[in-house]
Amino acid sequence: MNEFMQEISNFSDLGTAITVQKISFCLILSFLLSLAVAKTYQITYRGVSFSPAFMHTLVICAMVIGAVMLIIGSNIARAFSLVGALSIIRFRNAVKDPRDVAYIFLSMGIGMASGTGFYTIAVALTAITCGASLFLSLVRFGEHGLTERVLRVQAPQTDNFENLFNDVLNKHTDQFSLISAESTRMGTELELTFSLKVPKKFSAEQIMKDLSSLNENLKVQVVGSNHVIDL
Repeated sequence: MNEFMQEISNFSDLGTAITVQKISFCLILSFLLSLAVAKTYQITYRGVSFSPAFMHTLVICAMVIGAVMLIIGSNIARAFSLVGALSIIRFRNAVKDPRDVAYIFLSMGIGMASGTGFYTIAVALTAITCGASLFLSLVRFGEHGLTERVLRVQAPQTDNFENLFNDVLNKHTDQFSLISAESTRMGTELELTFSLKVPKKFSAEQIMKDLSSLNENLKVQVVGSNHVIDL
């Protein structure tokens, strides 16, 4: 135990070695690089629930991590103290898009590199990763050739409702499937939800018009795009 404590005490205390210039450079570099990351995220985002607050979080996260790395330095005692302090924090917000997690880790990586003095790594990490993200977005890497949609349509209660709209759906889509059927208005109406795969020249206006002629002008809703849809 004494040897372990002696080993800890051998680590240099970098608190006196940290200058105002070093702190300022670390925070400014983290700010500028994370700003580029946040802008890349905004350009490549294709969801429906874009949050400016997440862009702010990326910038602030990088700066905070940079400052934390300056505080820790090479002091093991500080590192353990920080782990204990951060263990009380609980994040309860679910991450809907896996890309958000990647951008958070990228922002943290920039802060860690800036805070430990690996400025070249921080710049290279930002430039190469943002360039790769822009390239993947530009070439639409991993996307299907078809566009996905979700269709919600109400109809009067009737028998054989699963096949009620088959002719219209076959006309406008390349593939469809019934996801759910729900009884509404005290059992007098149905709400059907379909998953659609449609061609690029898909017309939401035309399919809604054709469906309205079959469901007595009840509600017809088409949602979705080239992204994951949570039902």
